[in-house]
Amino acid sequence: MDRHFDDQGFNDSGLTTRPSELFRRNCWISFEPVEGSLNVLADYIGPNKILWATDYPHPDGFFPGAPDMVRQRLKGTSPATQHGVMAGGALAFYGLN
Repeated sequence: MDRHFDDQGFNDSGLTTRPSELFRRNCWISFEPVEGSLNVLADYIGPNKILWATDYPHPDGFFPGAPDMVRQRLKGTSPATQHGVMAGGALAFYGLN
């Protein structure tokens, strides 16, 4: 979308903000604890725009081990990234900051 936005000959939307910035500002991404690209996602959209799910109470869900699974996926990331993914996204989404 940004490519089309940046192409002034193609873009007649009247938008003044790139679509990727609108997405980052207004959207959150949810994942399940088995997601392998979590670190890339945190770098791209920011750790405070990520929510995670246990899929509870479905029998194929990841409860009660989901928090530990997410922590394993976040090994090697900064404490700020770990906090952002583990709690910051939910705090921001629900306006609890």
